[in-house]
Amino acid sequence: MGSPRYRGVVKKRELERKAEIAELLLDAARELGETLEPERVYVRFHELLTDVVEHDGIIVSSYDDRDCRIRCEYAWVEGNRLDPATFPAIPLNREGGGMQSRVITSGRPLLVNDYAGRVHETGVYYDVHRDGTLRKVPEAGTATTRAAIMVPVKDEGRVVGVVQVMSELRDYSPEQVELVEGLVAQMAAAVRNARLQKERRRLEVAQAAAQAVAAERQQAAQVLDAVGDGIFLVDGDGVIRHWNRAAELATGLPASGASGRPVAEIFQEWQAIAERVPVADLGAAARSVTLPVAVDDRELWLSFVAVHGEDGVVYAFRDVTGERRLDEEKRDFVATISHELRTPMAAIYGAAETLRRRSTSLTRGNREQLVDMIATQATRLSHITDEVLLTTKLDRGELRVGQEAVDVGDLVQATVNAVRGQLPTSTRISLDIDRRGGAASGDRDRIQQVLFNLIENAAKYGGGAPIRVEVKRANGVVRIVVADSGPGISLADQERIFEKFYRADPQLRNAPGGTGLGLYISRQLVERMGGRLHVSSDVGAGATFVVELPGAEALGSLPEDPGGSSHARPSERLVGPRREP
Repeated sequence: MGSPRYRGVVKKRELERKAEIAELLLDAARELGETLEPERVYVRFHELLTDVVEHDGIIVSSYDDRDCRIRCEYAWVEGNRLDPATFPAIPLNREGGGMQSRVITSGRPLLVNDYAGRVHETGVYYDVHRDGTLRKVPEAGTATTRAAIMVPVKDEGRVVGVVQVMSELRDYSPEQVELVEGLVAQMAAAVRNARLQKERRRLEVAQAAAQAVAAERQQAAQVLDAVGDGIFLVDGDGVIRHWNRAAELATGLPASGASGRPVAEIFQEWQAIAERVPVADLGAAARSVTLPVAVDDRELWLSFVAVHGEDGVVYAFRDVTGERRLDEEKRDFVATISHELRTPMAAIYGAAETLRRRSTSLTRGNREQLVDMIATQATRLSHITDEVLLTTKLDRGELRVGQEAVDVGDLVQATVNAVRGQLPTSTRISLDIDRRGGAASGDRDRIQQVLFNLIENAAKYGGGAPIRVEVKRANGVVRIVVADSGPGISLADQERIFEKFYRADPQLRNAPGGTGLGLYISRQLVERMGGRLHVSSDVGAGATFVVELPGAEALGSLPEDPGGSSHARPSERLVGPRREP
């Protein structure tokens, strides 16, 4: 095993090596990010690789999953840069035959120090001469390459290409594979950024193309159909005379249904839209305006620019509905979390300051009360953080939800008993459990979390009214009902309350505290267990939330162990803040 001193020296050398790699990759990221041309990124990547890994050839290939072809993007052999067009497109072998195909299908790098032996395996292999001549091996002779490193190029986890580094004289080591893999990752990020910039410039060109519509007329129709922005021409009578392909895709209206119709029939409240979109003179810079627009009972947010032409006004628009929704969610998140964090942080700060400045004059009871306040508010802060992190996991699809047979009756009984101690004494909970209901299929802890959220929600918004909890079974489905007799929920809000951060009082002046994530989390968890969560309510008559979970028949009967998982653990993993006394 070696002496401790020897192991320490080895560990120190390994740490020094990793530090050198990290510094090299940091410098590579900085240098590769300085260019906005994908082709130049490949050249700079090759220059950086030359400094750290000896090689006789390098090939950068892209992979298009639409036609399953591997194509050369950059090639260099023994000092000569070759034309990528001379390399044939190679079909992907999904069985993993061929080294490039193996790297693409597996998503893992490949180290080969017996290249000449590998080419006898299933697949297509070429030997590349420094003048660009391609020899198919082993059919046309023995491969001159001795060793190769092949690393996948990835974009958000998806393989989009392969980098091959080859040597005729020497073997490669796993450490060199690690180094090449790091450089390839930096190159991929730089290429992606360069292509995004290239796309941005393309969109700027599209706006310029829109301004040329009036002058180009017949020729412009072909150009406009290739543009990514929606474009339409409105003549002096307010009739649409041109409606391009992108406009069809954005609105769902085909050109045959839009061209020749008054623009006011396509866009509701068109007069108000036209008044707010400035129309630039031909050749002048156009200013964009983003507006909500109703099209066929759908509300879209469209960014408009408009230019005067000989035959009317040319409008170009881009659908920013998704970006707008994301901005709204960000604003709601900041407003909600800021509001929710302010109260516990102020309480913790106030209690801590009182203990710090007046500890000697406080009675023991006063000190314990302040410490309890700090603990309670710290738990509340932890709850807020847990909800935000859980929401993030749900959105990313990273949360694992178990599927097992769960005795819902026992679980609900235990959860209600635990929750009673956390609610105000004035809040009463009645419980009606049909013991013949049987078991449900789901995740025990997540069902308990959903039930806690619904009971807490009923207590928070029910105005102190009694809460009714029921468990029943019908048509192979186990139902958990949580009902209150509070002010109820309007029909317009009954779906929106399951959205992230939605609050009936958006200014947060009158709404009870909360992140606005509880019902969103609850519905997401129930749906991931194969169930459904819905609400029925009339204003002034309370609200009834119903969780429907599939029966456990498909999973088999419950375990007969009386001390097993069918018994509740009332104090475990209840997600929610403790209430202040």
